[in-house]
Amino acid sequence: MSQAMSNQEVPSGASRGSDATVEHSAMKPGRKQRGLLAKTSITLLLIGLVPLIAFGVVTLNQQRTELRRSAEQSMKNNTEAISALVDEWFDKNVRVLRAAVRQPQIAGMQQDAQKPVLVAIKQAFPWMYLVQTMGLDGKNVARSDDLPLANYADRQFVRDIVTSGKDLGWETVISRSNGKPSLVISVPIRGASGQLLGALTASMTIEDTSRAVATWKSGDTGFAFLVDEKSKVLAHPRADYVQTQKVLAQHPLVAAYQADHKAHLLEFAENDKGMLGYVEGNKNGWAVMLQQEASEVLGPLRATLAVGIGLLVAAMVLVIVIAVSFSRALIRPIVAMTAAADRMSLGELNVQIVARGNDELALLARSLERLRKSMRAAISRLSR
Repeated sequence: MSQAMSNQEVPSGASRGSDATVEHSAMKPGRKQRGLLAKTSITLLLIGLVPLIAFGVVTLNQQRTELRRSAEQSMKNNTEAISALVDEWFDKNVRVLRAAVRQPQIAGMQQDAQKPVLVAIKQAFPWMYLVQTMGLDGKNVARSDDLPLANYADRQFVRDIVTSGKDLGWETVISRSNGKPSLVISVPIRGASGQLLGALTASMTIEDTSRAVATWKSGDTGFAFLVDEKSKVLAHPRADYVQTQKVLAQHPLVAAYQADHKAHLLEFAENDKGMLGYVEGNKNGWAVMLQQEASEVLGPLRATLAVGIGLLVAAMVLVIVIAVSFSRALIRPIVAMTAAADRMSLGELNVQIVARGNDELALLARSLERLRKSMRAAISRLSR
């Protein structure tokens, strides 16, 4: 009987061994480990990285928008401040002339009466190097200096008053008196009944205003300049542009303003460098421009983005390390139990399966341990 049982056990054992070998070769622990570890790691990475990346992209984009808006607003505010300075200077001179033409000495259109008033204006406002009156023919009636009377009928600031009938005329010129770039402002002289009698003009250097504009600086590359309604330079860091009243009609900022007389924020190239500029006009049609290399204007933005991207990458690496480590810790007991089950299937029942903790994996380990003990007891009974 024992021999028969032994004979039965051999084929049966052989069969089991053969089956176990096939199953063992088909389901290798290393392959299971790699597959389950990869799936678990990928799942954890998706859970951790997708929200992190989405949050990082949204936050960096918002930061980029805010910093760029702040840089653009700063440029706009500076342009408005310079434009207001130019307007205030212009209006102050206009107010002086309009107050002067109300004096009876000026309205009388007599040289002897006008000259003391003109000299007094020049002394009170020293940037006005020449104050003079013209008749309807454009010829001098009186001057604040001692030069001979001249004919200014060809000048725009005279034609605006005596020909076009405007209440205010101006022109940027190279002065015949001193050869310097100057602004000439003219207002009409009217009689008691409102009839036009002539024009009062003041020629003034624009050095003070030009200096205030031309000396404005931002960083290493930011500067401001001013052009009149004909795109002629009134103020610029380059003195030769001012001396020659260079026409900058082709400059991108000037061209944009002259096209519609509206404020513009532009990005353009100059000398193979990217520039960011802002232009705004005043009520006289003059335009104030600020420009600066885009790399300098947006330098803080790029630095902030670089730090933000660095932090995002560091967070992503941390999430990857945590996910892989957690996956390994989660898979390790499963791999151990898989190896134990493989040993049990091959008849190795002497290795104890240790269960740690009280979670589901510990319960599964205890179940396998009970199974191992049961199988070992059963085989022991069959052997007896």
